[in-house]
Amino acid sequence: MTKREILRIFLWILLVGIVVGSASVYYVFNMPRRNISKEKAVYTLEAKQLISEFKKDEDSATKKYLDKTISVKGEIKSIRELNNHGMVFSLEDGMEGVSCSVDSADVVNNAFKIAQFSKGSTGTFKGRCSGMLMDIQIINCVPE
Repeated sequence: MTKREILRIFLWILLVGIVVGSASVYYVFNMPRRNISKEKAVYTLEAKQLISEFKKDEDSATKKYLDKTISVKGEIKSIRELNNHGMVFSLEDGMEGVSCSVDSADVVNNAFKIAQFSKGSTGTFKGRCSGMLMDIQIINCVPE
């Protein structure tokens, strides 16, 4: 093989690698998002019950709820608006409660329901459980 043939093969391999890599990155960044509002909740429970299960045995509760669509009802202790126009509602306890994150698109789509929530009122949110940090994280929430 001559140097020219080796260079040609190398350039073809490089070109194929760039195309495959670009397609993979495009797919990952443009993947369809789960539409939680159309999913049926696997579990429907009170925030206090969810907190109790995580405090009793975090590992088994994580296995049970992780990445599942759940519906959680509880007293709203705090409401925070995020820089990206999303919102976070803390249920039952601001530090060790349930944190329900509503994306900016869902804030706009559910503005009427969200406007009815205030600190001290009862709210129900359906979302995907992503485990426990300081509080139990429910993401991609929609108000019910």
